[in-house]
Amino acid sequence: MKLYLLSCKNIQTHAERILPLLPEQRRLAYDRSRSGLTLGAGLLLSSLLGVHTDADLSMGAYGKPFLTCGTPEFSLSHSGEHVLLGVSDRPIGVDMERRDRQVPEAVRCRICLPGERELDPLQVFTRKECAMKLTGQGFSLPLGDIDTTRDYRWQEKDHRFFTVEKEGYLISVLSAEKALPEIQLLTPEELL
Repeated sequence: MKLYLLSCKNIQTHAERILPLLPEQRRLAYDRSRSGLTLGAGLLLSSLLGVHTDADLSMGAYGKPFLTCGTPEFSLSHSGEHVLLGVSDRPIGVDMERRDRQVPEAVRCRICLPGERELDPLQVFTRKECAMKLTGQGFSLPLGDIDTTRDYRWQEKDHRFFTVEKEGYLISVLSAEKALPEIQLLTPEELL
């Protein structure tokens, strides 16, 4: 498993160099949004996973993107001015949120199981997002089926939750790996 955290703070200054590297759908999404996060996610996928055409990516039944060639597995998340990419030879789910984000009490009551109510609500939130991404089921996966205080069982295997703070973000990962690797910080310049 590898984890990459890309700063998109000034990424739009490189848009002319990045856009030709991206699949058409990603370029169109950037044209609509002008979002540096859209550009950053595309740059990570292009530079690290070789995604250059729309045919390089496929979508699962619930919209989870995957490499058409099948491997490696990946998961993306973005928040603030950063994009996180998790890559593994096994299913993986990643999520990140700015550390200062507040989880409203109504959301906390809706997502937390009884054993999770004393935990950091942002940790519970990001871990549940990881499970939704790992399985590819998104919000069709009942949140009550995800207990973030213990291993998550999926496809007959135990998957572990990991949560760390990095660069002002709370980052959670769900993987069958036994340990969390160092998160590699990247800049657009390093990928171009």
